[in-house]
Amino acid sequence: MRPAAFNASGREVKRRVLPRSGSMKKLILYDLDGTLADTRRDIIQGVRHALATLHGPELTDEEIKDCVGTGLHALIRRTFRTEDEKLIDRGARLYREYYKRHMLDHTHLYDGAREFLEHFKDRKQAVITNKPNPFSSQILEALGVAHYFIAILAGDNGLPFKPDPAAIRHLIEETGVNDGEAILVGDSAIDIQAARNAGVEAATLSHGFASESALREAKPDYLARDFPELLALAKQKGW
Repeated sequence: MRPAAFNASGREVKRRVLPRSGSMKKLILYDLDGTLADTRRDIIQGVRHALATLHGPELTDEEIKDCVGTGLHALIRRTFRTEDEKLIDRGARLYREYYKRHMLDHTHLYDGAREFLEHFKDRKQAVITNKPNPFSSQILEALGVAHYFIAILAGDNGLPFKPDPAAIRHLIEETGVNDGEAILVGDSAIDIQAARNAGVEAATLSHGFASESALREAKPDYLARDFPELLALAKQKGW
């Protein structure tokens, strides 16, 4: 039996019973950082710039990476190890200023991502990320894949951050698909929990920011090493 699921406000979310075998997916949702694109180096450099400018703590790349995933202000709060809102705001501004100039220095699509998107080009596809705009849309445009998506819901879209299910539920309602016809492709325990909270399946890639052991512990519905492996699974399952 799975543990109870809760949204960002701490309220328990009722689970939905999902069709598990051979259900064609009409809505494929994706996380961005660590899922579609390897953005880790540029994010780390942006955080390092803010930390150095404001004399924050000295952190390893791994320590910074482990703070990614719950939005920009949370990233600054966790890396600066502070609850000082003025310092967090200053750090976020510095990060934004640096990142808008350098967000594509090292960022690239993961192997097989474009082919996966192309395979599902006749379905509805969308991005749900806690990363703010304009960065999310600009990165997807620059990488040449923005046209695949009916929506790019970034972290400043007015809906709660994942793992709250609001953004997923919004797109399900907008597109009119059934819960079993939607799936969230992500790379973190946050994505797995968001899918669980929304009552949709979670397909998780271990090529991203989280360790495979941490992902297995979070119990996604499907776990693949990379997009080629996930595409083979999708064909086998009849998505």
